[in-house]
Amino acid sequence: MKLIFDEATRACLGAVDGPWHGSGIVVEVAALPDDLSILSLSDDGEIVADETVALARAKTSRIAEIKRQAQANITALAWRIERAQERDRLGLPGETLEAVLIEREAIRRASNRCEAEIEAALDVQAVQAVQFAVTEADRATPARLTRLQFLSRFTEAEMTAILAAADQSPALKAALLKWQTADGIVLTDAQTIAGVQALAIAGLIAAGRVDEILRIDPPAA
Repeated sequence: MKLIFDEATRACLGAVDGPWHGSGIVVEVAALPDDLSILSLSDDGEIVADETVALARAKTSRIAEIKRQAQANITALAWRIERAQERDRLGLPGETLEAVLIEREAIRRASNRCEAEIEAALDVQAVQAVQFAVTEADRATPARLTRLQFLSRFTEAEMTAILAAADQSPALKAALLKWQTADGIVLTDAQTIAGVQALAIAGLIAAGRVDEILRIDPPAA
């Protein structure tokens, strides 16, 4: 087996198994390397590999594979999303839509984490060692509640006081109406935080209750 190197650039042009009648420097080898394109010929006639090029190509290839794995996993969740939506519409027990969406987001986060690990790798072996897998650290903690979940965080006494005060305060009544009609309540939203804090300032809830009401709970197992 012969490797052919460009006379000017010393880069490997390819390999032949037999006579070579073209131009270039011919070097006999016992076996072919996996990637000829990273090879070059030193001034001393030694075949050398550009590890920088090899590492960059390994990273590109591995990241592409990670993305394919993540996309395949996300696609596989489609039927679970449909099932959860149908059960929710029918009021049947089972896996919730939120649980499936958390899983889908975890896959995206795992993919991003793996890609960052690959980019930080210092050699090809470290690149190949990165394996795609979703961990608990990849699972998001939702900050969005349904309006019923949010309003249920207030005690009956608190809601009674808030409703009574709303009859005397148009601003409070408007804020309460938003909560009652919203598609969902985002606990980290500035308006949500300000609204709960305002209830404490008005004495409608205890000051210590602000953090309790705005607490972001981890998803149920």
